[in-house]
Amino acid sequence: MYFEIRLKTAAEWQELVSDAMWTAGACGVEIKDVKDVFDALHDPMNWDYVDDSVLTDDGSVTVKGIFADRCVKETENAVREALAAYPSLSYTDFQTAAGEDEDWENGWKKFHNPVGAGDYELVPVWLKDEYVSSGGTVIYINPATAFGTGEHASTRLALKLMSGLTCFKKVIDIGTGSGILGVAAAKSGAKSVLMTDFDPEAVAAAKDSAALNGVAEFTEIREADLTAGINEKAELLLANLTADILLKLLVNVRSVTVPGAVAVLSGILSSRADEVINAYSEAGIVLEERMDEGEWTALKMRVKPCASVFNLGCKTNQYECDVVSAKLQSKGYFVTDELVYADCYFVNTCAVTAEAERKSRQIVSRCLRHNPDADIYVFGCASEKNPAFYISKGIKYTSGTGGKYLSVNAVSESGQKSVYYPKTEYELPGCLPKSTRTRALVKIEDGCDNFCSYCVIPYLRGRARSASVEDAACEIKRLAETSREIVITGINLSAFGAERGENLAALMRAVADTDVRIRLGSFYAEGIDEELLDALKGLKRFCPHFHLSLQSGSDRILRAMNRRYTARMYLDKIAAVRSRFPLASVTTDVIVGFPGETDADFACTLALADEAAFSDIHIFPFSAREGTAAYKMKKVADDVKAEREKLLKAKRDGLRAAYLDKMFGVSQSVLFETHSDGISAGYGEYYIKFYVETDDDYAIIRPTSLFKDGYKGETVK
Repeated sequence: MYFEIRLKTAAEWQELVSDAMWTAGACGVEIKDVKDVFDALHDPMNWDYVDDSVLTDDGSVTVKGIFADRCVKETENAVREALAAYPSLSYTDFQTAAGEDEDWENGWKKFHNPVGAGDYELVPVWLKDEYVSSGGTVIYINPATAFGTGEHASTRLALKLMSGLTCFKKVIDIGTGSGILGVAAAKSGAKSVLMTDFDPEAVAAAKDSAALNGVAEFTEIREADLTAGINEKAELLLANLTADILLKLLVNVRSVTVPGAVAVLSGILSSRADEVINAYSEAGIVLEERMDEGEWTALKMRVKPCASVFNLGCKTNQYECDVVSAKLQSKGYFVTDELVYADCYFVNTCAVTAEAERKSRQIVSRCLRHNPDADIYVFGCASEKNPAFYISKGIKYTSGTGGKYLSVNAVSESGQKSVYYPKTEYELPGCLPKSTRTRALVKIEDGCDNFCSYCVIPYLRGRARSASVEDAACEIKRLAETSREIVITGINLSAFGAERGENLAALMRAVADTDVRIRLGSFYAEGIDEELLDALKGLKRFCPHFHLSLQSGSDRILRAMNRRYTARMYLDKIAAVRSRFPLASVTTDVIVGFPGETDADFACTLALADEAAFSDIHIFPFSAREGTAAYKMKKVADDVKAEREKLLKAKRDGLRAAYLDKMFGVSQSVLFETHSDGISAGYGEYYIKFYVETDDDYAIIRPTSLFKDGYKGETVK
C-alpha cells in the first residue's frame, strides 16, 4: 500500500531526516506491526526521495512510501497509530495499491533492461546467464536487495566519472549501498576494495554484489576506521551520500587517502553541490570534474598533498612561516596553519621563554599523534638552541634560525637531514609570503645587537641585519596589491638599515604613496625620533598603534637588564608619539619578577604604566634562559612574582577600560577578519577590536557599546 505524509514546513522535513543516510532508489519494506512502521518512518531509505523542490503552495511536503502486507487494513491501522506519535504532522488518506504493485519485490523487476553508465553495463542478476555484453564492463545487481541502483542518477553520474579510472591498488567505498561503485573499481583493476556503510543491510548487499561479480577482495571496514585511519591509504575514495554526510566525512578523507588520491562523490542535490565543493576545496581536495543530471550532482575531486606549517613564536616567525607556505604552495601542496592530519609538518620553534621552548619540544609528538607516518621539518630558535633533542627524535629535517626557507627543498630528498646555516647576511625570501586579503606580514630585519641580560635571542638569531630599503619597499608595494593591511616586522625594527646607512624613516618615505594600511610591529622606544614620526605622518593610511617594549619602570632594573634608556626617556618617547598622533594606542611588554626586583622597583613600573596610559600590557613572569647574564642572578620568589603579575593584570585591565572609554566617540576604519553567526570581527586602525553585524570586509565603524574585549559598532560608510 501507499501512504503519504504531509509536513507543514520544510524544516520539519529536514529535522525528520537530518541524521539519516540517503541512498535513493529503495522504496519498499514489509509492515507487520506498529514497530515496523516506526522503523520505516525513521529510515528514509524506505521512502522515495523528496526535497524542497516538491514543496506545495501551502509549504507542505509529500512523501510516499511503498508497503506491502497480506492484510491492507491491518497495515493502515498500524501506520495511523505510528503517525499519532507525530502530532505536528498532517497526512492525507491512504491509497491501497492494486495487483502486482502490492508485492514490492516483484515491482523491482521492471528494471529488467541493462543500464549503461559510462564504460559499465548494469544487469539484473536473473539475466546473468543469458546477457550478452555490448563491450562494456558488466556489473550484475540484485535490485531486490540493492539500495542504490544504476537506475538512479546519482549512481549513473558516479559511474561516468569513474570511466577511465583504472588500476588503483586500494579503494574505499563508503555508503554506496549495493557496492556498485566498489565493484566497478574492482573490475577496473583495483587490487582491494574496502566497504563501509552506516547500515548493516547495505554492507550485506555490497558483499552479495561483490561475490555475484567475482570480486575476490571486497572487505568490510568499520565506520570507526575512517576516523582512526587505515594502515594502507587508498588511492580512490567513493562515496554516494548526502551533502550533510559528505561534509561530516570531510575530516576523515585525508586520513584514509594518499596525496593525489581521487574522490568520486555522488548522491548530492545540485542545490548543495557548491557547498560541498567549497568545503572540500578549503581542505585541499580540489574539483576536477562535475556532472549534473536533473536535481543531482556528482563530483570528481583530487586530494592535494597537505602540509601543516605551524608557528610557535613571534610575528617574525609567522612571516617566515608564510614564506615557507608560499613555497610549498608553488610545489602543489595544500597548506594549513593548523595542526591537523597532514602529510608533512613544518614547525618554526620558539625559545624566548622556557615555556615556549617546552611547547616546541612537545610539538613533535603532537604532529605524530595526527599522522604517525608524516615527515616533520623543524627549524627556528628552539632547534637552534637545542638541536640534539630534535635530531634524537629521528625527524626528517632539523635546522636552526638560518636558512629557514631552504627547508622546503628537503621535501624531495630522502633520509634524515640536519643542517645549520650561517646567519651573517640578511636572507631574502625569494617569493612573496602567503597572505590574506585582509593582512600581510613583511619582515625587514633579523637579529639583534642589544644583548639584554635576560634575552637569549641575539645568541640564536645572530647580529642585526636588514633588507635594503629598495627590496623592502618593493615587497610592501607588491603585497599592497592584494592585502588591505601590511604589518612590518623584525626582531629589532629600530636597527633596520643601520649596516648600510639606511633607516626605517627612509623605508616609510619610500612607501608613502602606497594606498594600504601600514602597521608597525614590536618596536624599541629608542628608535622613535622626529624623522621617523614625520615619515609615519606622511603615510596615506598609517595605523597609530605603537608597541613599545618597556620591561620595567625602574631605572635600576633597566640597567640590570642592559636596556639602553631610563624610565623618563621612555615616557618622553611616548610624549613625542602623542604630539603627532594624539589618540595613538600604545601597548607594551613588561617582565615581572626580574632578579633583584624589589617592591619599590615594581611600584615604579605601576606608576609608569599610569603615566604612559597604556592601552594594553603584555605581562611575562621572568623566565631564566641559560647562557644569558641574568641566568645566574638571584631569583625572585615564585609567589612574589605571581602576586606582582596579579597586580599588574589589574592595572592593565583598568588602563584598557580607560582607553576604550576615551575612544568611544571615535569612528574607525575596520578590517573584518572573521564572520560567524552574522557577526563580523576585526581591528580598527588603533588596534581596537570591533564586533559588527555586517557582511563587509572593510567599513568605517562607529562604536555603539562596549563588548567583550572591544566594541560593538554600526557602519558609518
